[in-house]
Amino acid sequence: MTLAERLAVFAADLDVTHVPPAVIESVKLRVLDVLGIALAASTHEFAPSVLAALESWGSGECTVVAAKTGAPLPLAILANGTLAHGLDFDDTHAGSITHASAVVLPAALSTGEAERVTGRAVLAAAVVGYEAITRIGLAVPGAFHARGWHATSTCGVFAAALAVGKVMGLDAKRLASAVGLAGSFASGVMEYLTDGSWSKRVHAGWAGHGGAIAATLARGGFGGPATILEGRFGLYATMLGRAPDLAPFETLGREWETLAVGYKPFPCCHLLHAYLDCALALGGKHRLAPEAIAEVECRVPAGEVPIICEPRHAKLEPRTSYDAQFSLPYTVAAALVDGRVTLDTFAPDRLRDPRLLALAARVTHTIDPDSTFPDGFPGWVRVRLSDGRLLEAREPDGRGGPRRPLPPTAIVEKFRENASRVLAAALGLDALKDAGELMRLCRG
Repeated sequence: MTLAERLAVFAADLDVTHVPPAVIESVKLRVLDVLGIALAASTHEFAPSVLAALESWGSGECTVVAAKTGAPLPLAILANGTLAHGLDFDDTHAGSITHASAVVLPAALSTGEAERVTGRAVLAAAVVGYEAITRIGLAVPGAFHARGWHATSTCGVFAAALAVGKVMGLDAKRLASAVGLAGSFASGVMEYLTDGSWSKRVHAGWAGHGGAIAATLARGGFGGPATILEGRFGLYATMLGRAPDLAPFETLGREWETLAVGYKPFPCCHLLHAYLDCALALGGKHRLAPEAIAEVECRVPAGEVPIICEPRHAKLEPRTSYDAQFSLPYTVAAALVDGRVTLDTFAPDRLRDPRLLALAARVTHTIDPDSTFPDGFPGWVRVRLSDGRLLEAREPDGRGGPRRPLPPTAIVEKFRENASRVLAAALGLDALKDAGELMRLCRG
């Protein structure tokens, strides 16, 4: 079988009763996490443009988070995925470097609402999506980002096609066609890093949107190429110019990559999180005053430098909140100045804070030649004080992933901070006879 056919057979055959309970509980918490983030994002500066675009195209039956009217299925997924990813607070699978939940869950939940299926059916579809997006990225670890492709979008469209198709009840043949069609919708370039513009925010939503279109076409009998992933003009050849490692696809149904998706305790690029843990630990332990810090050196894997360290002038003085969310100097300085990193850290008025920017200018980076990135997102911070003392902290990975897991209570508390509704419905998703009950609670 081709890779698309393997994924399709796995999706068609998956019975939620055979999925380990830990995987199901993980997905339920991720539903809570994503809906809370989307509700929080609905109050931010980019949300009105998303909602206005939907209104200009008319209404539909599917919920758009925080909107007063619904939208047709593909557009609801586009909007909900954009909100879920828009604050960069959503989870990350380190090995594939994909934001899995922001793609998979809006696609599965909105389709569940449209098709009026049970919560358990939505959970099964979500597991299919998680296991697909992670493996497609794991087959070429770090390669998409190195070429300027945002793996969340380029890999996610296939996962969304499978998740939507699973909810729709497509058989393996039509699911394979959906995957084949999704390849023509795979996109997501990282040029937003040049000027801090908003295009990345829409990548998760676009992947879900494309997946829904692909699955709907396949349901009607429209065919797509079965060799879309590994073929001579498939995803890996055209975008990366290389063949994939097939090993990740061999473990489908036996190992569960869903459990390896790491939550985010900070609303910024996941590559920054271990550095922030280090800075917060040093600042808290030694009660550092920013004015007493002469220099901060961060040891950074070479693969992370283009994303969080360059161009340096933009990282030192972020032009937009999105610039700041991908800036090592800015976020490390914020951690040391404020003793915390929250959504308020990236508010427009904080971007011009002279005390914060003055310290950011003293944050430098050097290459860590021994890093095993992308096998984990490490952090290594050295603080040199004005009195000559040198303080140092290291972390092998950010909190939230398998190596440094967060307890479920931390995810619930994160939700409470992001939103005040949908808690009970999300945690009881497996008992809902109509998955749309959950989404309708999120309407404006």
